[in-house]
This record gives sequence, C-alpha cells and structure tokens, in this order.
Amino acid sequence: MSVLSDKTERKAIKVLANTLRFFQDTDLLFVSAADAFAIRHAEYMLRAVIESNGYKARYQKGKGTKILKNRKPKYYENELF
Repeated sequence: MSVLSDKTERKAIKVLANTLRFFQDTDLLFVSAADAFAIRHAEYMLRAVIESNGYKARYQKGKGTKILKNRKPKYYENELF
C-alpha cells in the first residue's frame, strides 16, 4: 500500500516522468487499436498528474529525464501593456 498525503512529493513526480520516455516508442510497434488507445490514455493520465502538480517533464537522449517547475508569468494574460 502507498502512503497518501496532501501533496505529491518531487521524487514521485520524477518516477512518473521517467516512465514517460517508454511511451514514445510504442507507435513503432504493432499493437491493436484498443491497446494503442489504452497506451495513449495511460500516457495522458501520467502527464496530467505531473502537470497538475506544477511540473513539466522533458526527456533528452543521453541526458535523461528532467522535471521543470512551471513558473508563473510576471504579467497577467488580461493586461494590455
């Protein structure tokens, strides 16, 4: 069983981000339509968990997976100037 808390810690986000790189190569494999849909759905769900906690995952070959904290813009979208 897992330990539940109010906020997901950075280490858990990193583990989820590390799994995302394996989803990139599934489009080259022969899978059924139903399985391809389930694979994409799982990928989107993992990305949603990462992004809902304020992070963005990026994978570069040779450098590994990095998670970046989303920064708030210095201005508001509604401002004219």
